[in-house]
Parts: sequence; structure tokens; C-alpha cells
Amino acid sequence: MRFGASGYAKELFPLLFTTDAEDRLLEPRPICELALRAIRAAGARRCVVMVSSEKAEVLRVLAHGGGLDLSLAYLVQPEPLGLPHALRCAAPWLGDADVVFALPDTIVLPSNALQEVEERRVRAGADLALGVFPVEEPERLGPVEVGPEGDVDRILDKPGHRAVMNSWGVASWSATFTRFCAEWDEKGTAGPGRERALGHAFEAARQAGLRVVARRFESGLFLDIGTPSGLRRALQVLGEHGVLEQVQAALGVSTGGG
Repeated sequence: MRFGASGYAKELFPLLFTTDAEDRLLEPRPICELALRAIRAAGARRCVVMVSSEKAEVLRVLAHGGGLDLSLAYLVQPEPLGLPHALRCAAPWLGDADVVFALPDTIVLPSNALQEVEERRVRAGADLALGVFPVEEPERLGPVEVGPEGDVDRILDKPGHRAVMNSWGVASWSATFTRFCAEWDEKGTAGPGRERALGHAFEAARQAGLRVVARRFESGLFLDIGTPSGLRRALQVLGEHGVLEQVQAALGVSTGGG
């Protein structure tokens, strides 16, 4: 809906291209492939992809995930009720498994950020770990207040101010948070026509006593292409020296000049 009458499925924007050894462009790759590759690199062997009934094209493009060495399953979220509701829908499939989470309409660097976030959670024995990145517009994202030892003091969502110039971009959690989020979403309501934010679920879990830690990437990159302004910004940043090369490397291909 954010892209109006264009009809684009933002997850399938072909912002990246594979190339051959002679730097000849071969084919466009959807932006969501970066998230799937990050999930695989973090150790996952299977992935639940949440889609709406209006995005059947995602299934056609991603298919069974064979090219990613990742088994994909698809669940339909019947109404756009937010990410906590999506997680609630996926909870029976996730069971007692640990979860690594990436958003399909984002670009994250370094390419192994999700893997490092998962490792941070496991080392800390935490219920939830967030990958935190510097951003220019935290007021429209999810800023995180992080203590000196890396424990999270507070998670915000679209706060309308720039007191904290960062945002969470990827996450890792245990089955404890999966259960908490599903129950929290079932008990609450966002009001007619409003989505509940995953950041609100993160903060509710922290307040409920779950341990939440952060892995800060001070030189990292987090780009959200989920809005027209975010897409324009991503196109600008990808044109900067060295950024496109790093993103292409995350796809495991050489870079071309296109």
C-alpha cells in the first residue's frame, strides 16, 4: 500500500544483478534474496516465509529455495496485522526452534551481521538479541537504547525524534520469545486498521523480564526500502563507492558496472 498504484511487491525489487567473470550482467536478483542468504549464513536450514494473499508472485520467484541451499515454507497472513501477528501465525511451525529473523525489504551490512547477532545471543544466554545499526532517520525506524555492557535498556518504534541515532535491523531469539510474542499479540489489540509493531513486542518482552542484548555495528549499514523515500535513499547509497560491491559480495557473485 505504501507504493500506491504501482503494484510493486517491494520484496521483489531487482536492485541487484549477478554477473559473470567478465563482468557481464546476467540476471536481476530480488532484494529479499539478501535476507534469505543472511538467514542461511547464520546456520538455518529451513525458513518460514510469511506472505499476504496478494503476493503469490513471491512464491513463484523464490520457489523451493534450492538455489539458496535453504528449504522454504510459506504461510499466508490473512490480514495485514503486523509482524507480531505474523510471528504468531508462524509459531506452530517454529515450535521450540531458535529463530534468526531478517526483513525482506532491507539491505544490511556487514553481510554476516545476522550470524554475529545469533552468536551474541548464544554467548549471552539471552532470550533475544538485536543487530543495531547507525541510521539517518531513526524517527521512522526502531531505535534501541543500549547499555555499556550491551544489554538493551529500551526499544522504541517510530519515536518521532532523533534522540538515538540507530535502529535494529536483524534479530535472533529463542523459543521463549516466540511463545511470549504469540501470547502478547493474542491478548492485545492495535485498534481498527492499525498494525502492531515488532519493536513493541521486543520492548514488552524486555519489561516482562526476558533478557535482551544487542550487537552494535558502528560501521554497519541498514537500508529500509519499504517506503518510496527509503527506496530513493537506498538507490543513492548503493551508488556510493564500495557499497554496491559489498552487497553484491553478499550474493556470492562478482560485481559488474551496472
